[in-house]
Amino acid sequence: MSISTLAPARATTAQPVQAAARQLPLPLSWEVAPGIPAVPPAPRHLRLVGAPDSAATGEPHEQQPTAEWVARMARAVAEVGAGERPPGQLTRWVERNQLRLLAARGAAVARHPSSRGPAAMANRARGLQQVRSIRLCPIIPGVVETSAVLVGAERARAVAMRFEFISDRWLLTAFSLG
Repeated sequence: MSISTLAPARATTAQPVQAAARQLPLPLSWEVAPGIPAVPPAPRHLRLVGAPDSAATGEPHEQQPTAEWVARMARAVAEVGAGERPPGQLTRWVERNQLRLLAARGAAVARHPSSRGPAAMANRARGLQQVRSIRLCPIIPGVVETSAVLVGAERARAVAMRFEFISDRWLLTAFSLG
């Protein structure tokens, strides 16, 4: 015999329990401390991604940059990367971090011993590069990836660039020099 068989059976009747507490509405904004919101407001100079104007969403007014403009940019980027052009000339068209990298590359080339002396000056004048071919590949509206082949007196170079339409202009956001 077990204890459960010896114990007298209790009559249990389920009675509904009235809840004395009720759910209060939760605040829609959280605060770290009184008066300090947990999520700070967005700065005024930033725009929401879903905003209807084209400058905020990055949708260009024209479909993509022209091949002639991309050719000029490819040549200018290659010249800055070779230390033959001041990087300040590209500040409007190249993203700040990319321009810093490009300027550092140009400064390193200019410091190299092979870029000094009369032979280097003759090579620099001879090294004027001509754009041989341009390829434009639209990725999504507002983003275009391009490639260009630049041919000089001694060799050919490849330049790959990514342009994004930001603040009513095409801005170079990534590049690779070959």
